[in-house]
Amino acid sequence: METMMIGFSLIVAIGALAQLFAWRFDLPAIIIMTVAGVLVGPIFGWIDPESMLGDLYSPLISFAVALILFEGSLGLEFREIREYRKVIARLVTIGVLLSFLATSVLLFTVGDIHWLPALTLGALFVVTGPTVVIPLLRQANLVPHVANVLKWEGIIVDPIGALLGLFVVQFGFAFYQNDSLTTHLPFLGSCLIGMALGILFGVVLMRSFAKGRVPEYLQTTLTLSGVLLVFSMSEWVMHEVGLLAVTAMGLTMANSKFARPEILTHLREFKENVSILLISSVFIILTASLSRTDLLAVLQAPILLSIAGLFLVRPFSIFSATIGTPLARNERLFIGWIAPRGIVAMTVTGFFAAEITELGVTDAEKMLPMTLGLVFLSVTIHGLTIKPLARRLGLNKVKNPWS
Repeated sequence: METMMIGFSLIVAIGALAQLFAWRFDLPAIIIMTVAGVLVGPIFGWIDPESMLGDLYSPLISFAVALILFEGSLGLEFREIREYRKVIARLVTIGVLLSFLATSVLLFTVGDIHWLPALTLGALFVVTGPTVVIPLLRQANLVPHVANVLKWEGIIVDPIGALLGLFVVQFGFAFYQNDSLTTHLPFLGSCLIGMALGILFGVVLMRSFAKGRVPEYLQTTLTLSGVLLVFSMSEWVMHEVGLLAVTAMGLTMANSKFARPEILTHLREFKENVSILLISSVFIILTASLSRTDLLAVLQAPILLSIAGLFLVRPFSIFSATIGTPLARNERLFIGWIAPRGIVAMTVTGFFAAEITELGVTDAEKMLPMTLGLVFLSVTIHGLTIKPLARRLGLNKVKNPWS
């Protein structure tokens, strides 16, 4: 128990120090956290989160991701995107579909991966997510509408990518076991139940807050409890539905007719601090849990070529999806480039890889190294280029020299 407490405290401290180091030297925090996790984990072997945390390892990460995603969706107000709803709708439908198909074909051909892992990774790699996008947006000082488009896309595609991956894996089980899809895919019903739970809890909480039935000092505590309960109940219905449920809950609370500005401000201020702590801690946990074998596997030629090709898939899917939208050419170019992958891609890949391994598909072992390589490279490259590219394309907010 003492070892677990000390280890967890070290993880939190390393994450916080990584954030401070990044701020002090004006570097992307995601890069510093990734490097820190790799150093204390697989390189020097100082921390092994899986052995330290034991049975708490997976639930802790799952709850953290749920809270991060809820915190992000709580900041999604429809008034932010009046002129750009068409853009976001295209990105999370046409953009996701094109990215899924192009990525799957690339991994199947260039990466020489079995069709089932290729399709599963194709689904998961559409995910960007608030764990990596929001820290970059916080540093990039972008014009509001471009930042809002990237924020909305990142938060909404997180559950979409996870559920699309679940659909692919369930299809694989039906294919290999000669079962009917109906025995494996109570899919639509599970999604509807998860969304209904999120919306119900969101409406009840926000109505209670607005009517003064909950004192201010208990609002955050009750909200956190509600998020964890909604997530757990939805995951019990079907794995990965919890991400959809907490996103629906956050959206409901942010856009409820009972949503008073002072209530939302109070909730967001606390949750933003919690989110920063969770993002840094979970990133350290995941990267420190990797093995040296995982790191070396990334260097295989097919994996590197596939990852390099993925940097072309994003511009293709975004440019195609945003034809005829209000976005200018420089804005389409910028959004088409920025697509860092993060916590959700890494955590969900591990679960699906284990599921596919049960079917005897040997290429399932390539899924985690490929995801790891994409996360590392995308976080590093996009983290280092987001500010210079924004300046080059004229997408920085103009700072008041007298402020």
